[in-house]
Amino acid sequence: MPSEEPSQISPIAGDDGGRLHFRGGVWTCAVPLLTFLILAVLLVVAGAPKEEGLILAAMAGLSLGMVFVRDFAHYSERIFTLMANRTAAVAVICWLWAGAFAGVLGASGLVEAIVWIGWKLGLTGSLFTMLVFLLAALFAVSTGTGMGTIVGFTPIMYPAGIVLGGDAAVLMGAILSGAAFGDNLAPISDTTIVSATTQETDVAGVVRSRLKYCLLAGGLAAAGFLVFGGGRATIDPAVAERLLAETADPKGLPMLIPAVLVFAVALRGYHFLAALTVGIVSAAILGPALGVFTVADLFHIGEGREIGGSLANGAMGLVPVAVLTLLLVTAIGLMAEGGFLDATMGWLDRTLARTARGAELAIVALVSFANLCVSVNTVAMITAGPLVNRLRKRHGIHPYRAANLMDTVSCTFPYMLPYNAVIPAAFAIQRRVHDQYDFAPVLGWSDLAPWVLYAILLFPLMLLAAITGLGRREG
Repeated sequence: MPSEEPSQISPIAGDDGGRLHFRGGVWTCAVPLLTFLILAVLLVVAGAPKEEGLILAAMAGLSLGMVFVRDFAHYSERIFTLMANRTAAVAVICWLWAGAFAGVLGASGLVEAIVWIGWKLGLTGSLFTMLVFLLAALFAVSTGTGMGTIVGFTPIMYPAGIVLGGDAAVLMGAILSGAAFGDNLAPISDTTIVSATTQETDVAGVVRSRLKYCLLAGGLAAAGFLVFGGGRATIDPAVAERLLAETADPKGLPMLIPAVLVFAVALRGYHFLAALTVGIVSAAILGPALGVFTVADLFHIGEGREIGGSLANGAMGLVPVAVLTLLLVTAIGLMAEGGFLDATMGWLDRTLARTARGAELAIVALVSFANLCVSVNTVAMITAGPLVNRLRKRHGIHPYRAANLMDTVSCTFPYMLPYNAVIPAAFAIQRRVHDQYDFAPVLGWSDLAPWVLYAILLFPLMLLAAITGLGRREG
C-alpha cells in the first residue's frame, strides 16, 4: 500500500545566501511580522479582519523591513527566495485541491440533506440540540470548513431548534462546536493542512493521532448538549415542521460518499493529494450520474467567457489565504535569517522550555498568543508554526504531537473570541433569522460563549496532556 512519507519541509529558514543584517540588531528583523500583527489587531478592532486587509498589512511589514536592513538588494532577493519555501508551496497546493473539493460538496445540497436526516429522526428538546451538534460536526468534517458550517446551519437549525424546545444559546453553541470539531479534525481543513506542513509531517498521520482528543472532547460536548440543551417550546411546533420541510432535501445525501472516501483513503496512509483527487473525481462522477447536480454546475464558461462552477469557486476562494501565506512565510523567514528565531529559542531554553513538558507548554502559550493577536486561526498557526517546529525538534517532540497541540488550541478558545470571524458571522445570521422569525433571539456574546462546549472542553484537555505527557510519544 502506498504510504505518505513525512514531507521534508524546511522550517522556513534561509537555505543559502548568508545571514541578513539589520540596523538595531537581531530584534529589528522582526519588524515585518510585528508590523503585520499590529495592523492585524487594528483591523480586528475595526471589525474588518478580512484576507485582503491582512495581505496589505503583510506587504506593509515587508516594505518597512527595508528601512532597517543593511543590504537592501540582498533583502529583496531573499524575499523572492523565501516566498518559494516548500512549507508554503505544500500548503497552497493542498488548499487548492481541498477548496475545489469543499466547493463541490458545499454547492451539492449537502447541508439540506443533513437537515433532512435531522428532520426525519423527529427529535425535540435537548435531543435535537445534541443532534444539531452531531450533524454540524458531520458537515464540517466532510467539507473542512467551520465558517461554512455556521453559515449553512444557523439559518435552518437555529429557529427550528428553538421551536422544537431547544435552548437558543445552547443551540448556537452546538452549531459553533460542530464547526470547531470539523475544523479541528477534517483532513481537508486548512488548520489540519497548516499544522502538518509546518511540522514537516503527513496529514493522514496527524488526523489519526488527533482522533483520540477530538472524540473525547466531542463525546463530552455531546453529553453536555443532551443535558443542558432543552428549553421550553413556546411556538407552535408546526412552524418548525414547515421550516424543516421547506429546507430539507435528501437529494444531496450521496455526496457523503466522496467525503467518506477522502477520510478513509487519507487514514489508510495514501498521499493527501491522492485522497483529495479520489474525492473530487468521485463527486464529479456521482453528482451528475445521480442527478444531484449537473456538469455545468461543476464547471462552465459563462457568456462573458468567465469561468464558473463549484470547482472553480471552491479553489479560487482560497487564493487570498494562499497569497497571505506566502507573505507571512517570507516575513517569518526573514526573522530566521536575521537571527531572531535563534535568539528567541535561546531565551525559551533558559526559561520556559528547559524540558519536553516546558516546550509543550511553551507551544500552547505561543499558539494561544498568536490566536489572541490574529482573528484567523490559520494565520495564527502559520505565524507560530516555524518556532513551534524548532521547539519540538530541540526537545525530540513527535511532529504529530506538535501539530496536534497547534491545531487543537487553535480550534478551542478562538471559536469563542468576540472578534474572531466566526462570532460576528454567527451574530449577523442571527439578526437575519430574527427578522424572519421574531421568536428567534439575537444573542449577546456573554450568552453564547459559555455554550461552545467543544472548545471549552478541548483546551483544558490539551493543557492536561502537555502537563502530564499523555500521548507525547505517539502524538
